[in-house]
Order: sequence, then C-alpha cells, then structure tokens
Amino acid sequence: MNKKNLTRYGGKLLVYLLTVWCVATFNFFLIRFMPGDPLEHLVGEEDYLYLTSAHPEVLQELEQEYGLDGSLWEQYGAYLNRLVHGDLGQSYKNKVPVLDLILWRLGRTFRLILPAVALAAIFGILLGAIAGWRSGSRLDRLISRFSLIVYSIPGYCLGMLGLLVFCFWLGIVPSGGMTSGGLTGAAYTRDLLWHMALPVGVLTMSKLAYNIQMMRSSVVNAKRADFALVARTKGLSGRRILFRHILPNAALPMITIITMQMGFIVSGSMMIEQLFNWDGMGLLVYKAIGGNDYPVLQGSLLVLTVCVVLSNLLSDLLCALVDPRIKDGVWNEL
Repeated sequence: MNKKNLTRYGGKLLVYLLTVWCVATFNFFLIRFMPGDPLEHLVGEEDYLYLTSAHPEVLQELEQEYGLDGSLWEQYGAYLNRLVHGDLGQSYKNKVPVLDLILWRLGRTFRLILPAVALAAIFGILLGAIAGWRSGSRLDRLISRFSLIVYSIPGYCLGMLGLLVFCFWLGIVPSGGMTSGGLTGAAYTRDLLWHMALPVGVLTMSKLAYNIQMMRSSVVNAKRADFALVARTKGLSGRRILFRHILPNAALPMITIITMQMGFIVSGSMMIEQLFNWDGMGLLVYKAIGGNDYPVLQGSLLVLTVCVVLSNLLSDLLCALVDPRIKDGVWNEL
C-alpha cells in the first residue's frame, strides 16, 4: 500500500474515531441533563428522601461508587478514562458490568440480524437482477410492485401482520419469546429456530424490498454501459453477459448497502424485538429508559454507534478489495 492510500485510510479511521468520541460525549451530557437525580432512581424515592435527611453520608458513598461525585467535567474526564479501558460502568438495576450485559444481549440480537441480512442480500440480489435484466417485462413489473408495497409498510406493521396471520390465524409459529424453556441439545436448537422464524422473516422482508430496487437499478444502468455493448457485439450469450460482466459491476453498490444494513439493523430491530419479546438489545434499551438505568443507556447507545461505524469501515474495506479502482484511489480521480 502506497503512502497516498495510507494517508487516505488513516484520515477515514480518524473520522471514525472522532465520530465515536462525539457520540460518547453527546451521550454523557444528554444523560446528565435529563430530569431527576440518578441516585433517586437508584435507591427509590422514599429511601432517597430518608437518606437525604438522616444519612447523607450513604448517598455520598453511592456517588463515589457510581462515579457521580465531583463536578460535571470531573465526571466527564473519569467517564472518558473508563471508556478507554473498556469500562462502561455498572448497571443501577442489575448490579453487573454494563459491557457484560450489552455483549450478552447483543449476541441474542445478532441471532436475528445475521440471517435476516444474509437472506435479504441473497434474494434481493437475485430478484433485483432478474427484474433489471428483464426490465419492462411482466415479471419485472410484478417484482417491482411487490417490493414497493413491502417497502411502504413499516417494519413493526409487518411484524403485527405476521403475528396476525402466522400466529393467531394459522398457529404455526409462537407469538414471542426466544424458547419454550426446559429444552437442551437438538430440541433446544429446533425450538430456537422455531421462535426465530417469524422475527427473522419480518426483518428480512423489511430489508429485501430496498435491496431489490437498488439491485434492479444497478443492473439496468450496467446494461447500458459500454462494456455490456462490447460483450454483445462479441456474440456472447445473455446468461454469460449477465453473470460474467453485468452482475460483478452491478453488485458493487450492494456491498455498501448490505454492510450498512448490518450496522443500522442492530438499532432498527428494537421495535421488532419488543414486538416479539426477543430478549436482545431492543428490550435492554427499552427497560433502561423505563428504569432510568443511565449506565446501561449510555453504554447501549455507544455500542450501537460503534456497530454503525464498524459497518462503514467494513464497507470501505470490502469495496477496496473487490474494486481495484477504489483501492488504488483511481475512482476518486475520475
């Protein structure tokens, strides 16, 4: 890698780090400016009033324990120092490290989003390529209308429709939860997949429609490019032109779209998790807001931001790996 590319990637990495720092700073001050005293939510209103009048030293000890003592800027400095060392604090409600709690719930969220993004990518590229290659045909109109209808329906509405049809009418999937409980081994795996089916299907549909439209547009544009015209003049078959020339070029924008979906779907799946009572990041943030658990809320927002930043970084690396023009910096000079 030459000096120019090192400078370019170093600049991008610096922007990503500054983004994380800005979000961490915003989270810190936003939480601090919210109404109410964190200690009041920690010990309860009655105990807080009692300790304020009878044992204020107990409240001082709690402030020191949870890093709420000192001035606002001293708390901010201590907060950044803890972040550098990977310490997101301790949950007010569960009395466990926030990072452990988030990683545990984040793993459950990835059980939904990884298969959803993969399925939406596979079927989105396939259906979009077919629609774009046969643009103007009856099949193209059918696929395009389907994707537009699905795209216009919010994800939580798709979830409620899925519950209505597949759970209450047909009774083939459970209404929520992760498992039925009391199962191990292969039975547990089958039960987990059974509970995953509907929320994964809803998340897949919510991303599939957009992927179809973007892939169709990319294929239509690639069909009009000079390299496609040259391939036709050489007498190559339509299938060879599509799979050897058009798809590799049309799929490049999909790399960015799919990797970005990986980051945004972590936060976008919150409503789906609440709807299906899936014990992931969505329920964690919801309960943290309801219980005023500030450390968990701060840590969750920061981790969600890091997921989006990492998806951007992954997108840049994959695009540079697939397209040499991006890797060598030629694309930006065209």
